Amino acid sequence: MGNLYPTRQERRRGACYRHLSKAHCKPVQGARQRVQPLAIRSLLVGITLGVLAIQPAASENIQLERSGGVYMVPVRINDTVTIPFVIDSGAAEVSIPLDIFMTLSRAGTVSQSDFIGTGSYVLADGSRQSSERFILHKVSVGGHIIANVVANVAPVKGQALLGQSFLTRLPTWSMDNARHVLVLNDDAGLTPVAPEIGLTALGAFGAFAYDSTTSKYGFSWNERDQQAADAAALKGCVSDQCKVEFRTGPKQCGAIAMSENGKVWGGARRDQRVAAELAAIQNCQQRTSGQCKIRGSECNR
Repeated sequence: MGNLYPTRQERRRGACYRHLSKAHCKPVQGARQRVQPLAIRSLLVGITLGVLAIQPAASENIQLERSGGVYMVPVRINDTVTIPFVIDSGAAEVSIPLDIFMTLSRAGTVSQSDFIGTGSYVLADGSRQSSERFILHKVSVGGHIIANVVANVAPVKGQALLGQSFLTRLPTWSMDNARHVLVLNDDAGLTPVAPEIGLTALGAFGAFAYDSTTSKYGFSWNERDQQAADAAALKGCVSDQCKVEFRTGPKQCGAIAMSENGKVWGGARRDQRVAAELAAIQNCQQRTSGQCKIRGSECNR
């Protein structure tokens, strides 16, 4: 049957034995335990795969330029001019000073068909200012090129701002304050994380309503449910003849464009505001020879 108990020498080496179906081990402090080669190889493979899985994506470092105590990044617009921009994540859109806009216009890279309406903007001093909005066909920062970027016209003495209409369309970006560089990362090869469905989906419904007789319209966003979104859009339309024309769900953006007289309209919903605005204008232009402009656009949470 064999001895169930180890010898004193085996106990000193940390031997294990079984007695009454229980295992007893007494490892000695400081004793070295042997690990099988196969286990070592498995461990190394696991570590290697883990390291590969968290390797950062390829990135591009763009050196910032210091001007007047502010660090700026060189941006090329419509393959026509390259000027320094202030990176402003608080600005909703890219902002182009009037003199730069005139340069683009004289070069023929901005035309009347690129205008999408007028927007109201809050300046740093708290005042409001109306500005024309238009589409930049190509905005380049380093090797990253973004097409069809919404921008607005700032006063001649205003700063060129690189706002969210450009920044949100980059894969990922960050500022390295120690080296004074803008870091642009490519997300190729990374596994996307599925959005959580839960509280974030609540209060994320919108609707667009329109009255073809009076050309009145109304829209809503981030309402608690679709019924509330429809009611809010109809209320904003202020007409008994208003009807809900299309709806937007969680994480969707919607836009409505109209002709100058308001008789022709086009709407669209997309994952991004800029894409929704462009699609709405295209849908409107297909039904009229006049100029269509964006009258409203919003995104749900």
